[in-house]
Amino acid sequence: MPRILVVGSANIDLVTRVKRVPKPGETVIGLSFDTVPGGKGANQATAAARLGAETWFAGCVGNDPFGEMQRRNLSAEGIDLTYLKVHPTEPTGTAVILVAGQGQNSIVVTPAANMGITADDIAGMGGLFENIDAVLMQLEIPMATVEAVLDMARRHSVLSIVDAGPAQQVPDAIIEKAEIFSPNETEAEAIIGLQIRSVDDAREAGRELLERGARRAVLKLGAMGALYIDHKEWIHVPAFSIKAVDTTAAGDAFTAALALCWEVRRPGDALEFANAAGALAAMVAGAQPSMPTRAAVEAFLKERG
Repeated sequence: MPRILVVGSANIDLVTRVKRVPKPGETVIGLSFDTVPGGKGANQATAAARLGAETWFAGCVGNDPFGEMQRRNLSAEGIDLTYLKVHPTEPTGTAVILVAGQGQNSIVVTPAANMGITADDIAGMGGLFENIDAVLMQLEIPMATVEAVLDMARRHSVLSIVDAGPAQQVPDAIIEKAEIFSPNETEAEAIIGLQIRSVDDAREAGRELLERGARRAVLKLGAMGALYIDHKEWIHVPAFSIKAVDTTAAGDAFTAALALCWEVRRPGDALEFANAAGALAAMVAGAQPSMPTRAAVEAFLKERG
């Protein structure tokens, strides 16, 4: 059983389904509304646990009903919450999500308590790093915390994967220190300024990330699949054809699955496994509720040949 630590955000998603995302200044009628546990960190921890990893989650929630909802849901997945803090003043983070007809989404995240997980907290986790195989991070927590995790991972020879979401500029130090740096198309554009509309564009973006200091990059390309690149090779794995319901956390399922099998599969096989996890997540509404089990991913791969 792989041992995975996720250091990241825990939000509550306020999800409204709409026929289409409104234009600026326009009001549209929502089709439904749900309150769902989310946050890229908590999503990835849930996915890792369901995929079969022994999982720890480090982050910060508020002392409020949303924070209690997160604790209850993560505990139910068997995730160790020893390092999940409670912020004394800030509320639990939220994400306002509009999900349109074909599963595409628009998201506004308010980090709030998520900013409460600090580099000082990471300094006290050395004992845990001696006993884990991989650590996952995202960019919904302070950059200084992400860098502290990467430094700790290096000292303990732990695989580190940075999911570069949400889209923003990223310091070179984080790109350089991550064992695997993994943006999607929008995030890569925010970092290097190149629009990704094809696999060739993705290769160029990957090369730019290598020039910025990345050791390895995995680009999540949605309907175009995923691309791995390092200084010796590049591998493109096409996406599975599915009918998407909600793509909100598909990238989180992908990242957790990638961490689960990276050390035991070749890069192309690992990307295929991660693509399958992401596809299954996109076929179910909600963030954490959509995270697939290991059995579901294996069955999906067998079915698709």
